[in-house]
Amino acid sequence: MVDRAPAAVTGLRANAADVLQAWGLDRDGDQSFAVVLVLTELVTNAGRHGRPRLGLIDTEMWLDGDRVVVTVMDGTGEVPVARDAGSGDESGRGLRLISAYVEASGYEPHRGGKRIWAVIGPHPAPGEGFLLLPPSDPLRSAV
Repeated sequence: MVDRAPAAVTGLRANAADVLQAWGLDRDGDQSFAVVLVLTELVTNAGRHGRPRLGLIDTEMWLDGDRVVVTVMDGTGEVPVARDAGSGDESGRGLRLISAYVEASGYEPHRGGKRIWAVIGPHPAPGEGFLLLPPSDPLRSAV
């Protein structure tokens, strides 16, 4: 669990990098960079737009072969929507940024809110954006 306060994201970055290194991933490699970026963007969005219970955001991260899966839960069932941020906007680019680094991502209902998940492969490359997967999809059952 992560506190919704923006300052908590700094600690999350360091902790996630430590875990990835313990799993044998290159701490300074492209995959680790992408995992930390995606995780912190999702947590920032959950803190800003979600309704975390008790001000805490649930997160998970695990290895699935050579891929890393991250999930973030928030307290709102609102559909994540990528915005078209203008050049003067200070926010609104998170979901588009995430989709540039993931193989797959999506969301599903979870405990009165939603679980947002992303799969980051060993060679991060542009993905297809957020999808709501049918219950029979193997990625959904694995998250």
